[in-house]
Amino acid sequence: MKKLYTLLFASLLALTANSQVSFCENFDALIVGDPIAETSSSWNSWDELMNGSIAPFIDDALVSSIQSVSGSNSLHFPGTQAAGPEDVLLMFDPTLNINTSNINSLSTPYVVGEFTFSQMMYIRSAQPSNGGAYFNFQAENTPGQLWALEVEFIADPNNPTDPGTIDMRNTGGTLMNLPFSYPMNTWFEIKFDIDLSNNDWEVFIDGQSQGSFANTINQIASLDLYPNISHEYYVDDVCYSYIPATLFTNNGQVSNISTISGLTGQTRYPSVEIRNFGTDPIYSCDVTFDYNGTQMTENLTNIGAGFGLLSLTSMQVDFLNSITLISGTNIGTATISNVNGALQDDNPSDDVMTTQVVAITPAENKLVIGEEATGTWCGWCPRGAVALNEMDRDYPGYFQGIAVHDGDPMENTDYNSGLFGFHGGSYPSGVVNRVMSSPAIDPSEFEQYFLQDIVVPANGIIMNGAQQIGTTLEVSLSVDVTTAINGNWKLACVLIEDSVTGSGGQWYQSNSYAGSISLIDVNGVDWMNLPNWVLDVDMVYRHVARAISPSFNGDPLEFSSYNAGEQFTKCYTFTLDPTWDLTQMHIVGMLINTANEINNASSTSISTAVANGYISCGSTSISNELAGPDQLITLYPNPANSAATLRMNLKTEENVDVSITTIDGKLIAKRDYGLMNGAHTLTFDISNFSNGIYFVETIVGDEVITKKLIKE
Repeated sequence: MKKLYTLLFASLLALTANSQVSFCENFDALIVGDPIAETSSSWNSWDELMNGSIAPFIDDALVSSIQSVSGSNSLHFPGTQAAGPEDVLLMFDPTLNINTSNINSLSTPYVVGEFTFSQMMYIRSAQPSNGGAYFNFQAENTPGQLWALEVEFIADPNNPTDPGTIDMRNTGGTLMNLPFSYPMNTWFEIKFDIDLSNNDWEVFIDGQSQGSFANTINQIASLDLYPNISHEYYVDDVCYSYIPATLFTNNGQVSNISTISGLTGQTRYPSVEIRNFGTDPIYSCDVTFDYNGTQMTENLTNIGAGFGLLSLTSMQVDFLNSITLISGTNIGTATISNVNGALQDDNPSDDVMTTQVVAITPAENKLVIGEEATGTWCGWCPRGAVALNEMDRDYPGYFQGIAVHDGDPMENTDYNSGLFGFHGGSYPSGVVNRVMSSPAIDPSEFEQYFLQDIVVPANGIIMNGAQQIGTTLEVSLSVDVTTAINGNWKLACVLIEDSVTGSGGQWYQSNSYAGSISLIDVNGVDWMNLPNWVLDVDMVYRHVARAISPSFNGDPLEFSSYNAGEQFTKCYTFTLDPTWDLTQMHIVGMLINTANEINNASSTSISTAVANGYISCGSTSISNELAGPDQLITLYPNPANSAATLRMNLKTEENVDVSITTIDGKLIAKRDYGLMNGAHTLTFDISNFSNGIYFVETIVGDEVITKKLIKE
């Protein structure tokens, strides 16, 4: 039995006249060392409500006097383990002594009305803490079903005493993009003013608004306090209040507009959520979307097969017509009208909602890579697979996803180990062009970071070539330099496969979305309707990383500098597994800069790479014969029109012989330059050459270097 305290500052008011509720807790009526869930009638442990455990709870948190704001006590999360074990809940229903037997009778979750939450926090930056903290709002009374909002405080590992950033998202992975910070080693207030009726969530730090957002999970049931890896923090003065809404009779509301973004010139189909914010069902209405002078309307009749859209329920309206994105950030407007045939419903103030429609123009010849950490054992990882499929659908030719598996039959050890350095064991997670350091991003953020990186100009354009000899695949990655390269740049080559299947328990996909949370794939399948373990016969895995060469980080280019217009080629050899379906495979090239970020990439099917032709790299030891700041053999410009130049810098005196052949091997030019040493530029007149592909073979002593030349 929990102890019942008469709290001085900690108070609970249930204003029965209009069902208003308010609560505050400063922990001062409790004794230092008290486990909060065991001793307070207002708090629970996660294990208590999830599993029906009895006190003492394994995940309880203790009252402390080390830090406080008001009075002498606070609640302490010491961060003495990798994560947890503290995990305590404050239910937002005023009922005391909530447990598994009465949790389904609560008035929560709140779905309309005004809800306010605030708490004081003190986050330590000294060891063992990493300067971070975490809490979330649960959307359902029973915890673990739906996270309305996760709030993570992330410190800069290089400057642990500086203000950290705050990352917010929900179960669906939707990122609440409000970049703001929090102070370290001092008390601060975080506050949420939530207008559930109009889906407006505003965030405050120390009384200063940080912005607001519409939440795709617009309901709230409880607070969950939980320390992630190496978190140490304190909370005090935890308060909430709730004022219920007054419903009109006939009232339709635009409650949300799905994010609309993409590349200039692409088409998008708007999706608008409407809600019945009245007491009477909505049987018919019109929903209109306006953008860039174009207006389109969906006329909804016989809603709910005649039963109507019931009070406080919502529905998604997917438009059958598309909009064409124009460059920049522009406004899209959604409107609900003609509700049940009325010229105007009872509350016109919530009939209209606007959203920003963002379209950007990509850099020329740019391909962005998204690498996702996943595994068949990971119940939340279907979210990553869906995210990659959505990126395939929305950005073909601009984005290439790679699923890097861990702990299942599709694991590539080298690739998995390399990516682990970014995500540190967080599944699902990922990186876009490797520009994010730990912690990695959620796969739902792929689009956001893709749109940031697709506009960054590439320093080189990669062409994939290949030839297959039995079970050996030889790949050439030829790079046309568009902007000068200097320093330790690298290349890496990856093989990925779609439509991967297998048999046995290790090929079953764990599914945490089963029966509770909607996750709709691009083919219309909702993971909520699939079992907890999706059988091997029903699973087809995509974007699977099969091989990477020479390593995750790639291998250095032959020379430390290349000028615009020059070209270089590196070659890779793969042994093909007989279980791989080559018709479902792609070759991916990655040009990696000095910051170990992917500057540009290429992706082609194996058959396309074979059609492009394999360019032999010859001996790779030529670098041992070259020296100086310009220690390279380069051919430029490429493509060329009237003349091409071969530049070289020889360390020792060697005989130089140059020949030019057509793509089918016909010799059209040859010259022996005799003994040469040092820096030289050799220019060839190609004005009379037919347009097409040629190969320039340079023999330096015993070394042979072949480069492709395009005449146009």
